[in-house]
Amino acid sequence: MLLAIDSATRKIGIALYDGAEVLHEAVWHSANFHTVELAPAIHNALERAGIHISDVEVIALAIGPGSYTGLRIGSAVAKGIALAQHKPLVGVSTFDILAAAQPAGQERLAVVLEAGRKRLGIGWYRPGENGWEFDSSDLFTPDEFSKSINKPTLVCGEISAELRQLLGRKRKNVVVASPAACLRRPAFLAEIAWQRWQEGDSDDPATLAPQYLQTGENIPA
Repeated sequence: MLLAIDSATRKIGIALYDGAEVLHEAVWHSANFHTVELAPAIHNALERAGIHISDVEVIALAIGPGSYTGLRIGSAVAKGIALAQHKPLVGVSTFDILAAAQPAGQERLAVVLEAGRKRLGIGWYRPGENGWEFDSSDLFTPDEFSKSINKPTLVCGEISAELRQLLGRKRKNVVVASPAACLRRPAFLAEIAWQRWQEGDSDDPATLAPQYLQTGENIPA
């Protein structure tokens, strides 16, 4: 049994996954109430699935890029469970979670995360043999992001109505994913982490560090 935790932004998500079935999945928008919402949500998920925390064999954590508050709280909860229960911890990029849900077919993929102060964290992906492969990242204003797109690109992630309208003007080069396809689902976090865990790959809870979005240097390149 795997417990997936994603509180990297104002979208919070948790999932329970056993390698064959998603037993529980929940996603909600938090008005920066991560501290009081995350732990009770995990407790409720376990209770509804009839699972005790000791039954969880591995913890999956979205490590960012994301907001300082969200990542700090999610990291504290996930590391606390991993250390207390002596369970492995697998950290997964927030960009990768969104990319995993998108169909291949375009020349490239742009994953959008809100970075505050009217800026966007952008993860660029190229199509590969086994799905999308991470290429690079940028920190843009919406206008800068729109101007940077000069070839067919699928765009997904945290896309406001204003950004969706702005990108809609570039009809030849931009395909904007639907709101449902833009939702960052913890079930995809669970699948990515499960695969890594099955391959014997996990992270050290003592050294696994979040990746913040406040500055360009903190976005992985």
